Amino acid sequence: MDLTQIKKRSSDAWSRRANWDDVVGDAYDFVIPNRRPGGSGRSPRVSNLLFDMTGPSAAMHFAGNLQRDLFPSGQPTFTLETGPVAKMALPEKQVTAYNRFLEKVAKMIHPFFLAGDWDTAVHETCIDLSVGTGAILPLKGTSNDPIIFASIPIDQIAVLVDMAGRVIYVSWKQSFTYDQIIEAFPKGKFPEGFKEKARSQPSATVELFQDFYQKPGGRRAGWKFIAYVNDSVEPIDQEDYKTQPIAVPRYYRVPGEAMGRGVVLTALPTIKTVNKAQEIALKSAAIQMLGIWGYRSGGTFNPDTVRLGAGEFWAMQSTGGILGPDVQRMDPAGGRMDVSKLLIGNLQDQIREAMLDTRLPEYQGTPKAASEIAARLRQRADVHIGAFGRLVREIMPVIVPRVAEILFDFKHLTQLPMTIDELLVSIKVQSPMAAALNADRLAAIANYIEFVGAVAGPEQTELYVNMDKVLERVGDGLQIDKDLIPDENEKAAIEKKIQGRQNAQLLHMFGAEMAKKAPDMIAQAATQPQVQAA
Repeated sequence: MDLTQIKKRSSDAWSRRANWDDVVGDAYDFVIPNRRPGGSGRSPRVSNLLFDMTGPSAAMHFAGNLQRDLFPSGQPTFTLETGPVAKMALPEKQVTAYNRFLEKVAKMIHPFFLAGDWDTAVHETCIDLSVGTGAILPLKGTSNDPIIFASIPIDQIAVLVDMAGRVIYVSWKQSFTYDQIIEAFPKGKFPEGFKEKARSQPSATVELFQDFYQKPGGRRAGWKFIAYVNDSVEPIDQEDYKTQPIAVPRYYRVPGEAMGRGVVLTALPTIKTVNKAQEIALKSAAIQMLGIWGYRSGGTFNPDTVRLGAGEFWAMQSTGGILGPDVQRMDPAGGRMDVSKLLIGNLQDQIREAMLDTRLPEYQGTPKAASEIAARLRQRADVHIGAFGRLVREIMPVIVPRVAEILFDFKHLTQLPMTIDELLVSIKVQSPMAAALNADRLAAIANYIEFVGAVAGPEQTELYVNMDKVLERVGDGLQIDKDLIPDENEKAAIEKKIQGRQNAQLLHMFGAEMAKKAPDMIAQAATQPQVQAA
């Protein structure tokens, strides 16, 4: 595509994105307030309209819970394994050997995810995922620091999807000064007069578009990057990628929509209701404490000059009589603060439930039972499972191939598989959530083995259960490193050691038994000649 087509597609993406601005804007105002204050985000004074902290607090806890469930800090979050097509073409032993090789390749990539940038970028993305959509961009750094992970604010991103809902076009729009753009692209091709504006107007800003799109031909065709401004007649810079350069995960997605929907949008009506209820309750409390006062006009009392406070003296003509005092407190009907407190409390519980904030409440009355605590944690896992498959497919299978491509360019990887395409080589996500899903499957296998032993008998179990495959499946389900499980050669050596220990035990037992019988054998041997002589 030429630059004219790129600009048209970018304009189309931003036109569709504009329909979400009001919805996402409300989510930012009431849940993630002061979005980039002073910048191009939301209003910097929105927090003055907030009277309840349930939504903002639950959003931060949601982000932490989501990161812990899917991408635990300090732990490998993925491994490489043989894809389904390759498994069909290779013998079983070769598949096992190839899995071990791929795991070694994955371990060469893991350190670049444990450096710290990944954890912070994922947590920032999880905050945006609470609204519905996030964005993570692996950037190519230097040879000493090859990978830089950046979380892109979703209000800077517009996306287009194909008929299957997969992201095929990402437009990233930011405002920079002219000299910042020139510094970022020292070899760039700038429009006429661009550098002159950088010298004459150093503080002026211009919108920079950095667009990523999938080349015609599908995922195997690769991706293209193009940077430009509105006045560009040719790209400032462009680059080709073999892999998708940016991940745009969506928490939930409604068919036909490019943007995602998060738990914040689900709870937003209740969040706004609680905020208004808290505001009214505070105003009611202020009225009950300070009261509403009336005065007789035309008298000596001037409300513009008196001060309301302890120890103050007010000039009045009358404090009683037939016409009443010049100043009198007129309180309205007493409000039931306990009713509003009960209403707000129920709505706050609904917000926490919708946003998966399963923190245990403070001790009040009877302590929570262990079964209730376990049920709360299980409920969160069940809700996450609905979005788990999408988040797994839209993050690691995008990030890992791009990171591998960058490391291969820097020569940090020399044994990179040709493609990570989920057919020949696939990515297996390792996380507590994946382990929880695998645990259900492993429990079914254990129940089957127990049932076979009970029906057919323990000695007949091997006729109905392949224990080698079962234990291999258990190791995979529990996310055990393959180098901790012996291969065929190591198993043979271990069997020899076991056989040697068994032989040594038999010899020891035989020697001990012979030692017990030695006195009798010696005595019998000594008396045998005498018996023969007699």
